[in-house]
Amino acid sequence: MIKNEGEFLNNFQPSHTLINKLTTIYQLYGETSNFEKYYRKELEKLANVAKIQSTDSSNRIEGIYTSDSRLNKIISDKVESRDRDEREIAGYRDVLSLIHENYRYMSITKNTILSMHNMLFKYAGDSWGGHFKDINNKIIAKYADGHEEVRFNPPDAFLVPELIDGLCKQYNEAFERGEISPLVLSAAFVFDFVSLHPFRDGNGRMSRLLMLLTMYRSGLEVGKYISLEKIIEDSKESYYDVLAASSVGWNENQNDYAPFVNYYLGVVVKAYRDLIERIDLVHNHKELKANKLIPQYSQTTIQRNLKQLRDEKKIQSVGKGKNTKYVLSQNTQND
Repeated sequence: MIKNEGEFLNNFQPSHTLINKLTTIYQLYGETSNFEKYYRKELEKLANVAKIQSTDSSNRIEGIYTSDSRLNKIISDKVESRDRDEREIAGYRDVLSLIHENYRYMSITKNTILSMHNMLFKYAGDSWGGHFKDINNKIIAKYADGHEEVRFNPPDAFLVPELIDGLCKQYNEAFERGEISPLVLSAAFVFDFVSLHPFRDGNGRMSRLLMLLTMYRSGLEVGKYISLEKIIEDSKESYYDVLAASSVGWNENQNDYAPFVNYYLGVVVKAYRDLIERIDLVHNHKELKANKLIPQYSQTTIQRNLKQLRDEKKIQSVGKGKNTKYVLSQNTQND
């Protein structure tokens, strides 16, 4: 449960593993700090890919799908959504763009959270978009084999507005004091938000959007270029496991944040390493496997897009069969 005022994470004792991950993150941050100066075009391309991946993965985690071709058109705002899944995908696209473009001006408050939720569901036509839940709910874990299980019973609906107010206030005060790493605060904030489960629907997606917002406001913008949501989707069972582990005792103020915080920091470490790897691949004109060049798509879509890129002479193939790799053409490299 949310701690009393002024006690947010006061009793949290970081392990050596957690400290090592934080150290690694800030080392990697240092390595990438000049990327925007020297690799602007490469970052723009990565940002476009990350936006597609993030929108796709965060919705897929919740069982919301569309085809690759429809997804691209929805992200580009070139097509009207044709069903509920696509309307919810379009809403996520809009909130993600809002955060990318305006995070510096988005304070961590109850009103910000409600506005984000309203935007998330603005195309879905639900009357409760932008409103806290008015009925009690449960946190359900959905596993790859299709089975579901109740993971946690959140606080009752009537308590939510006050608890969200308290969570935002405690986060902001702790952030201003500067005694705890902003990344650890971000992880704890996201975990408490998920545990409150303040909305009828969209809690998981909102938690991942708030992860990005709090990270960006802390000066760590790797999620613009590498999809954190995709990393979470790829490790979804671990994600549910650490949520369950850190939930034990939450309602009694006796939970252990460490499992979730360690997982969260691991996601950030992977994102920075992926960013460095992809910039290195593109900048140094190294050979790329198809799934590195277009990592978010199915094999069928990859092959179709690779053929188009070859026809446009933007890439060249090297080798045959399973050993086929691709390199950027000289003209593309110089664009």
